[in-house]
Amino acid sequence: MSTPFSPGRNGTAPPAADRIAALFASLSSPARVTLVHHVASSPDGIRSSEPLPDGCTSTDLDALLQSGILAEHNGSLVVPGNARAHGSVLTDLLLGLAPIGIGSAAPRASSELAIRAVATEDWPSIIAIYEDGIATGNATFDTRSAGAEAFDGRWLPEHRWVAERDGTILGWAALSPTSVRPFFAGVLEVSIYISGEAAGQGVGALLLDHLVRHADAAGLWTLQSSIFPENMASLVLHRKAGFRTVGVRQAVARHHDHWRDTVIVERRSASVW
Repeated sequence: MSTPFSPGRNGTAPPAADRIAALFASLSSPARVTLVHHVASSPDGIRSSEPLPDGCTSTDLDALLQSGILAEHNGSLVVPGNARAHGSVLTDLLLGLAPIGIGSAAPRASSELAIRAVATEDWPSIIAIYEDGIATGNATFDTRSAGAEAFDGRWLPEHRWVAERDGTILGWAALSPTSVRPFFAGVLEVSIYISGEAAGQGVGALLLDHLVRHADAAGLWTLQSSIFPENMASLVLHRKAGFRTVGVRQAVARHHDHWRDTVIVERRSASVW
């Protein structure tokens, strides 16, 4: 398989415009876009033996493989890390793919859902949801929960929330400082986790919206998050909440004996400008 983009004259990399044009040339049909979305939305890719989506031919697949947007790994089609990281162009494209081909907006949570501040009795549910996230392998570098005391010390007390319905905690979101230096006091790290039973119900969107609005009201000027590129649900959630892709940190740390990339996203508050 060829590399994603050929070198320019004298062995130098081609200009950004050429790289972007090559990306869009490789995604020149709805069938190809649908295939990339299908692969990118699956945490471990899809088996190479699976039927291609309707309208997608072997020629389309070959074009995506030759461009480097897709790759074959251990019998599966995957979006390789270098393609996701390529100037963040493809990463941004993938973030916008979730609504394409689905035909409807994400479902909204029912009116019974309540967003409220974290209470002492919520810690067992919060930790259980976090441990479920750890088990997915694509939510955090942690391999075990540090417990309620660590969370309590890490999060800002006035910026930690749970989503609750009928007495059941369905998700939580919180902010933690990114630096002890006072001039970075308005730059916070977002953590948000949703229980498996609440997936696809719009709980995450409502919870993150609540967190963002309260952060804006408090005069916090930057919210940021570091997300595994395989965690498409989280990337799409943040994109819809107004976060933009800053870049991709390649092989930033090891996780279960493998180097992992992270996508850095941020939201700047308009209220402070």
